[in-house]
Amino acid sequence: MRLFVACETGAAVAEAAAALIVDLQTRLARMAPQARLTWVPKERLHFTVRFIGSVDEGRLPALREALASSLHVPPFEMAVQGVGVFPDRRPPRVIWAGLRSGAGHMTALAHAVNLRLKPLVGDDAEDLRPHLTLARVKEPHGLRSQTLLSGFEDVPLGVTRVETVTLFESRHDSGGLQYVPLAKSALEGG
Repeated sequence: MRLFVACETGAAVAEAAAALIVDLQTRLARMAPQARLTWVPKERLHFTVRFIGSVDEGRLPALREALASSLHVPPFEMAVQGVGVFPDRRPPRVIWAGLRSGAGHMTALAHAVNLRLKPLVGDDAEDLRPHLTLARVKEPHGLRSQTLLSGFEDVPLGVTRVETVTLFESRHDSGGLQYVPLAKSALEGG
């Protein structure tokens, strides 16, 4: 099973991101019709706090237990704004929406989650770059990041409040990719 810990987006941010995706798809169809991208549906939009990866199902109870009690991080708000790509200087692999505010709080949250999970799954090797993934680029075929993102660099998508994190399983089934919630942790205190 493949696991990750994430914050869910609020409904208003998810709606705004879905509308932005439609605008990006329209522009992409004109500028790079051969490009192949996998767009994230509104119901799967999230902010990854910690990617865990493949884990034996027998370890799931310990992971659930590690996230059973509240995290000592106060709830916070994130202002979602602007669009960018990873990597910055090569053909893009990911198109994302960024944060105007709240990135420091997300980093603190990721640290708290990592402390809980480190004995079970080890350290997180990657530094968190908080973002909302909008699409994954499978084949860029003419996709030019500057042209695609022009005018969207500072588009506001709204504010979302983070009060919990969720342990999800990423599961493929006949209906496609599903994110199945397995455990939640509330944020409280500081």
